[in-house]
Amino acid sequence: MSAGFSASPGRSSRRVDLALFSLSIGLAAFTAVVAFVPAIVPAIANERLDVAIDTATTLAATGVALLNLARARVASDGSALFRSSAFTVLATLNATTVGVMLFGADVRFGSSLDAPGQLPIIAGIIGRGVAAILFLAAGLSAVRGIAPSVRAWTLVISPAAIVGFALIVATQAQDRLPVLVAPSALAMLARNPSTILAPGSAPGLVAVQCVIGLVFLVGTALAYRSYRMSGRAGDGLLAAGLLIATFSQVHGALHPGGYTSLVTTGDLLRLAFYAVVLIGVVTDRRDDLRELRRAHAEVRRLAAAQVATAALDERGRLAREIHDGLAQDLWYAKLKQSRLAQLAGFGGDARQLSDEVGDAIDAALSEARHAVVTLREGATAGPLLELITRQVEDFSDRFAVRADLTVEGSEPEIGPRAEAEVTRIVQEALTNVRKHADATVVRVRVESGDGLRLAVSDNGRGFQADATGDGFGLESMRQRAALIGGTLRVSSEPQNGTLVELIIPNAPGDPTDGD
Repeated sequence: MSAGFSASPGRSSRRVDLALFSLSIGLAAFTAVVAFVPAIVPAIANERLDVAIDTATTLAATGVALLNLARARVASDGSALFRSSAFTVLATLNATTVGVMLFGADVRFGSSLDAPGQLPIIAGIIGRGVAAILFLAAGLSAVRGIAPSVRAWTLVISPAAIVGFALIVATQAQDRLPVLVAPSALAMLARNPSTILAPGSAPGLVAVQCVIGLVFLVGTALAYRSYRMSGRAGDGLLAAGLLIATFSQVHGALHPGGYTSLVTTGDLLRLAFYAVVLIGVVTDRRDDLRELRRAHAEVRRLAAAQVATAALDERGRLAREIHDGLAQDLWYAKLKQSRLAQLAGFGGDARQLSDEVGDAIDAALSEARHAVVTLREGATAGPLLELITRQVEDFSDRFAVRADLTVEGSEPEIGPRAEAEVTRIVQEALTNVRKHADATVVRVRVESGDGLRLAVSDNGRGFQADATGDGFGLESMRQRAALIGGTLRVSSEPQNGTLVELIIPNAPGDPTDGD
């Protein structure tokens, strides 16, 4: 069954429908065989097997109760809280049965096949009846989104405490308990433990077991509806488990069970119920872990995007500050210096010094404008190719250098952090061309596909790579490339231009974007 849960939602739903339908047919056929084929006995006497089943169901019920409680507390899941309470009740009932066997109190409480009484039957009805009601409440909580208004531990412990108290009262009033199975039928059970109850010998038992089975069946329908709403594999497996529990109540009407060393078909179905539900809980924990990882990755992605947005906003603010402050002051200084040179009529060394001051102001003003353009480009969000296109066009317009851009492939998707680093690398490469290359043509080539390759080449004077060390901002560009999982290669020869290549394999995206 669990294999179907890994498929696509539509296919998974169809497989669950088919599995539940097949399970229903199989359980109905098994019940009919047990009821109408004389060769099939509904019970056997095997003390070791009985102890093993009761111990296994006690441990399984306890484990499932704790796992559901943990989910209820972490995820504020009301349905899980009701299920935890139901399994706590069942764990209490099963532990009581094991305790009676271990302490040899089966004769005192009517659990021995030598003198079978009404108490074991009534105890099973009380425990499983309360559990069925809690499963029904869990289904309603899951479907309607209703959360219990009481504290978690109160809801988990109270029903089990009530059941425990009812069992204590019943042990003190065994002579006054209602007769669900006729004494003659119990006497026949003592003589032949594998016999089915004779028709009409236990009408009360049949009626009560069918009512409890009906409650389990409604719980099955609600669990299935919850699965259709959530798509969680655990809800589908819970529906299957509750369907098995429904038929186990029918088998309890055919043979009461509950007596020491007696193993019935109803006991086997209850064991199957715990096994299926336990698998469902483990599957739910796996799905919860997967969802937690996805949520963690999304949080990391949003955090990285928020950091990138804050950085872009800060770059825009700095660009405005430089433009409205430093650049304006430099322009004002340039005007005053020119006016001063005209009024003073400098000559000789004074004239040369004045010209040097003017050149220095011009250079500072150019750098300020360049810084404003760079910061604004970095603060502009948009497709990477659009950003690079604006960089190349602005470079050509401002510095009267022919700049060509060639693009092959689609828009690369490498994340905001990587886009910012790539544009900075392009900007630094173009700046090096302007400052050092004395080039007349610059070519920028962008290729995207399985990865991203970006090349900036010029026809300038080049340089001897071994003699430059980390000059021309090359080390900065290499560091930026390494931050985004790329590599930077620079090749150049004197009088033969320079080629700067950035390669990002497999377009990995922003390293901070998550898994």
